[in-house]
Amino acid sequence: MTNIFQRHWYTMVRRSRAGGLLDTQTVYRGTDGECVALLMVEPKTLKIVTATWETYAPEFTTVEVKGLEGVEAYFNCGPVLKETLAGLGEFSRSLFAENVRGIIQAETFLLAERGFASPPEYTQYWDDFYVGACRYYSNLDRVSKKWHEHAGAYRITGLFNRFKSQNVYIDEQEGYRVTGMFSDSFHELSVDLTLDPNLLVIKANGVMLRIPDNVCSEALTYISTLPGNRLNGLGKKQVAGLLGAGEGCVHLIDLVHDAVESVKIYQLKEGGKN
Repeated sequence: MTNIFQRHWYTMVRRSRAGGLLDTQTVYRGTDGECVALLMVEPKTLKIVTATWETYAPEFTTVEVKGLEGVEAYFNCGPVLKETLAGLGEFSRSLFAENVRGIIQAETFLLAERGFASPPEYTQYWDDFYVGACRYYSNLDRVSKKWHEHAGAYRITGLFNRFKSQNVYIDEQEGYRVTGMFSDSFHELSVDLTLDPNLLVIKANGVMLRIPDNVCSEALTYISTLPGNRLNGLGKKQVAGLLGAGEGCVHLIDLVHDAVESVKIYQLKEGGKN
């Protein structure tokens, strides 16, 4: 088995020493290139102050994305990202979206700025707002640990970190093997998929090492149903349907979707050489 393709993401949200803005960036480094999406965000309103897109490999470019200034980096900003970043390509949109997800997670430690009196009040807001969105929030009557209890001590400077990676291997007997890993300030999990050249799932395993509550681990049962499913041509919503949607885990869904995309990018890259 030989490693043929790698992809790595790192998302960071920190309070800047200059003016207290949120300094947010998602760096991508893969076999196919290196780039970064950067945002400076006002913590009370979560409005974007500056947005920058840079690529380092295969060539250097830098673009100040003026169209994102003043946009709220929060839920429902997807259409604005898609429209504003259309000229920079779909991948730039995905990295800026990773920044927004990081800011949403970092809100856990922005209680005063965001108008919440206490961690329990913020937890209740999420319980109401996010109900039905994942295994945890679809089973609030069964969870044993509230969000603020899992999040831990208050953070002042480094508010949130997230690492993701995808490693693609080729096996002469079985085809592709893809390992996807996800580790952030609140979660840690991985998937291991074996796919044939047409992206039919041969084997599938998943592991959760850190999760908000034991109820989250029940979402792993959907991983065992993947063998026999052909993932080629499926969008993220269709992948989510296979993995339980609101009864599944959004991070497992992301890992499986990214695994499929990683193989497709590799295949496209290799096809372009012929």
